Amino acid sequence: MIDYSLIQLVHADESHREFSYQVKIAAEGEYIVQLFGWNEPVQRRFHTEAWQRQRPDIISYKGKFIGTISTIESEDSIEIGQFFILPEYQNKGIGTYLLQQILDKADQLGVITKLAYLTNDRVGSLYARNGFQIVKTNNTHCFAERKPKHRG
Repeated sequence: MIDYSLIQLVHADESHREFSYQVKIAAEGEYIVQLFGWNEPVQRRFHTEAWQRQRPDIISYKGKFIGTISTIESEDSIEIGQFFILPEYQNKGIGTYLLQQILDKADQLGVITKLAYLTNDRVGSLYARNGFQIVKTNNTHCFAERKPKHRG
């Protein structure tokens, strides 16, 4: 049983860069291989570019790093990215818990929540259960949004 009070987010610094890359490989690597094959220099470059745009928060549970997540807030939306959890911590409610925190904030602000994921990634079911609808797809990605729930 997960004690959600033991989940913490730590803003990443340079010392977290390699963990961030390794958790992406662990969580999404098989889907990348299925769609593109694996090209280490290309994947390192993608990771470096994403890292330079925005460092994710590191998800910690009981003091152990177990994943990453980033959010970008604007006037009309919250965008979720780099949302990866180590496989041994998946399907335990941690992703749902973190996602719900973001969705509650989006509801309070009255803004849309946006994200993208690989078309072959089973994480789409998590997003569908939490009210996301696919608004666009291409050969490799699904782009999904969730409208805010009205309070009252």
